[in-house]
Amino acid sequence: MDITYNNEIEERFIPIEYNRLCSDILAYLGSEEPLRYIEFAELLSRYYHKNSYDSLQRLKDNYSPFSPEKELLSTQFSDRECDEMENRLFSEIDEILNSANYEILTKGMLEEAINRTSPYGVEVSVNLDDFDTMKIYFRGQSIQRDEILDPMKLYLKKKVIYEPIYRRLVIIIKPKQLYKRAKELAKEKDISIEKAEKKLKRNLILRRDKNNKNIYIKLFKNIPQMDLEMLFPNRKIKMRLMDKLKIGILGGGGTIGGTITLFSKLGTIAVDPISALTALGGFLGVLWRQVKGVLSRRDHYLAKLAQRLYFYNLANHSGALSYLIENANNEESKEVILTYFFLAHQTEPITKEELDRLIEEFIFTKYRIKMNFEIDDGIKKLKLLGMLIEEDSKLKISHLSDWRGRFNS
Repeated sequence: MDITYNNEIEERFIPIEYNRLCSDILAYLGSEEPLRYIEFAELLSRYYHKNSYDSLQRLKDNYSPFSPEKELLSTQFSDRECDEMENRLFSEIDEILNSANYEILTKGMLEEAINRTSPYGVEVSVNLDDFDTMKIYFRGQSIQRDEILDPMKLYLKKKVIYEPIYRRLVIIIKPKQLYKRAKELAKEKDISIEKAEKKLKRNLILRRDKNNKNIYIKLFKNIPQMDLEMLFPNRKIKMRLMDKLKIGILGGGGTIGGTITLFSKLGTIAVDPISALTALGGFLGVLWRQVKGVLSRRDHYLAKLAQRLYFYNLANHSGALSYLIENANNEESKEVILTYFFLAHQTEPITKEELDRLIEEFIFTKYRIKMNFEIDDGIKKLKLLGMLIEEDSKLKISHLSDWRGRFNS
């Protein structure tokens, strides 16, 4: 299985490890003082990691009433306080994921993915009305090359498929409380709330969250864009039309044949009861094989689904928040280091547009990756560090006597 970035889409994400990026920039620019710049890069990375602690604590504090993994006794909050904390939580998550160069998956993109069929034969449905809040973020759109057994060749040979995937995907959902969802369903179907609750009794996520306010945060890797439904807790497995037709034709043919044989034998029951009973057993055997075939196919789907969730899940809930903070630190460090290194090697001040072009040219020349570098973010961060001067729409690095002390302050 091979994965390559999709160069038809320009992203903000910088898909290069930080230390490698620093070394490659210095080699590309032909730096005469590599040790000095490497020291700067190390201090910069430590600076962002050190300053992330407060952000992580705020996140965890606001997430505390909604975490599904509570272990310790915690403060009880009023409904009003919970609403305020929830608003702050989502606002902070938006900010962190933006800093980590994630993009929001729009409703249109989600609906398009849900309506497509996976080439792997896993097709599931999901009811988005079960959620009060649902947000999905992605980063690193890529193409995955894989080989699967070809049904058109009776599964005897493989075929190559190219499938669009997300390298990283974050899903955040807050399920509706059971009574609230039942009221909506009762109004929609014009039935009583009691009947609506009975219809929802198999919905595990609503039953699990009927009396609380859990918010689930999940982080995944290498998720096929056609299989986003499998990440939802209220997914329902379906079969493809081709599979239904195959089972219907094969099962129907066998059942019809068995039925004809059965009735022909039953007609002779008075003459030969043993033959009649044998025919009945054969008929029931045919029916069982068809049912068993359906169940076997369903188990196959479930096994594939469980395998994907097991191997593709990176972090959950509070652990996912820590992971995303780390992502944001890395992306901010890379944006600053690119902006600083390229500006520091200019003999004259240059414009923002010229700097942006130099950085994007380097990324493409070195890694063959097209990207839309966030030059404004790099400039803003360098200004906050007091290391950049902008005059007459041109940029240059300020001459600081002790940037080491600035990072350590």
